[in-house]
Amino acid sequence: MLKYLLLIVLFFPVSVFAARKECGVKPSYNITISKESVHIFNKKNDLTITQNGRVILNEKLAILNPSLQKELTQFQHELRQQLPLLEVQSVNLLTEVKEVFEKAIKNQLSDDNELKGELNKLYKRLVKLLHTAIITENGYTRFSYQNFNNLKKEGEDIGQRIFYNVVGGSILHFNFFKNLATIKQISKNEWKAQKPKLKAFDAHICSVITDIDEQYTLILTQLNNQFTSK
Repeated sequence: MLKYLLLIVLFFPVSVFAARKECGVKPSYNITISKESVHIFNKKNDLTITQNGRVILNEKLAILNPSLQKELTQFQHELRQQLPLLEVQSVNLLTEVKEVFEKAIKNQLSDDNELKGELNKLYKRLVKLLHTAIITENGYTRFSYQNFNNLKKEGEDIGQRIFYNVVGGSILHFNFFKNLATIKQISKNEWKAQKPKLKAFDAHICSVITDIDEQYTLILTQLNNQFTSK
């Protein structure tokens, strides 16, 4: 029965993280962006593009033709725009979904403070989780591919832990069972309302990540070909 019940604090992370379709592209590299450079790296490759246009791949300075130089300059510019924006958009979506459920709680459960408290706790944990994958602070943007690829699973785990804590605590007060029908209705209604927006944002994330991955893969191939042809 617990599997069937959708308490708001469980539904919230599922709707934002777990309900997303898997994107066909999964990044396999970290990205660090500073004022001085863009650094893309994993165990196989280490690429640095400096602000003044120097390109270093695996500790070797690349001498670029004008076409490739232009391509790398554009790629660096797009990364500097896209990744910080993606973080802001993701936090905004989490905030928006939280506020939707807060409003529903207020309107239908007489502003249940206990449930709102759990919702706020969950929101903070999900923002913290998001920031393990992508964050901008102190002039640096950091993207961790492993944490990004694990957002779905980690979001589910956080929601389930809070869900069972709420259920366990509510057995003593009967609040959960008393409001069960209303909670289920809120979940059903808000999921229906939020689903198109969440699907659209999921497609947007996938599009951004796919575009970055395609450009990076092409650039890496061109740079490696340039080194091997010498």
